[in-house]
Amino acid sequence: MATMLPSELLKLWTREQIPAEMTLGHVVQNLVKLHEEIEVHTSILRKLRADVDRLIAHTKLPPIAQGKAKSSKPDATPDLEQ
Repeated sequence: MATMLPSELLKLWTREQIPAEMTLGHVVQNLVKLHEEIEVHTSILRKLRADVDRLIAHTKLPPIAQGKAKSSKPDATPDLEQ
């Protein structure tokens, strides 16, 4: 059984064209699908981080600090009046 997209489910449910039980079934199927995708992406991310760590160790570069990168302040806008 194929799952409906959440937007389609909402449309049918609000128009009362699909029973609540069927809607809930599709919601659970979508939830399981998303959970599986998150697990796959998490695994890929862990492997990528391990690869980066190995490359850093191999090149003997200093590791980059963890956390959010700080953005630089925007340059001051030049005064256009002369």
